[in-house]
Amino acid sequence: MKYFLFILISIIYTASETISGSVSKVIDGDTIIILMQGNIQERIRLADIDAPETGQDFSEKSRLYLSALIAGKTVEIEYKERDMYGRILGTVYVDGINVNEEMVKSGLAWNYYYSRNKRMAELEAQAKNEKKNIFSVPNPIQPYDYRRGKR
Repeated sequence: MKYFLFILISIIYTASETISGSVSKVIDGDTIIILMQGNIQERIRLADIDAPETGQDFSEKSRLYLSALIAGKTVEIEYKERDMYGRILGTVYVDGINVNEEMVKSGLAWNYYYSRNKRMAELEAQAKNEKKNIFSVPNPIQPYDYRRGKR
């Protein structure tokens, strides 16, 4: 019985859902709004990444890059949960491209500080080695630290 409960809990915990919709707004480098069937809007926070905050170096470039990738396009989002603000935390795909990974690979977002996604850590290390965008300046401030400093 214990084994069965463990399997059931594991399935529930790892189960993810997929939704799709047209990107109606790119708020910043890691947050978008999609319009789904039935005229339903959902706010999506790209999981495992942290893009520069408004006012930080590269914040506008990050937003514009994300916009160029997905604005007005139909995207699919895989997700498991919502954050404390009610946003869906998800991985965004467009035309077979993992957009979350693309943002980190381009050097326009960090691997989120608590993420356990090894692929994101590898992509961030690669962007740092290549001195791409946010990693082209000495000692870039991570958005997490920037937000803490503004409180």
